[in-house]
Amino acid sequence: MKLSYYCKSCNKKNFYQTKTKDRFELQSEVGNEINLNCTNCGTINKKHINRLSAEPNRLYAIYGLVIAAIVIIFLWELGYISGLTFTIPIYLYFDAEKKASDYNKIMVSRK
Repeated sequence: MKLSYYCKSCNKKNFYQTKTKDRFELQSEVGNEINLNCTNCGTINKKHINRLSAEPNRLYAIYGLVIAAIVIIFLWELGYISGLTFTIPIYLYFDAEKKASDYNKIMVSRK
């Protein structure tokens, strides 16, 4: 999952990669605030973890599309045609959307 934030000095969108499922796990790893380096202007931004918003990683849908294409080719060789294999990338896309939405719904109390 990608966490996005805007730089205070240049107002460009930046990303922070993490494998945490929610803000509480992120808080236990990095604390209440995190120092993030802007990729555009190079300034260091100190952000509270509630200011980071999750965005779905679209690569999972692309991986699912590749897997679906491989499965279709394999099933085509066997003589089967399965339209359900295209549900793999759709499922992965909506799963990533749901995870990002769930992440954004829960906020950590400020201390």
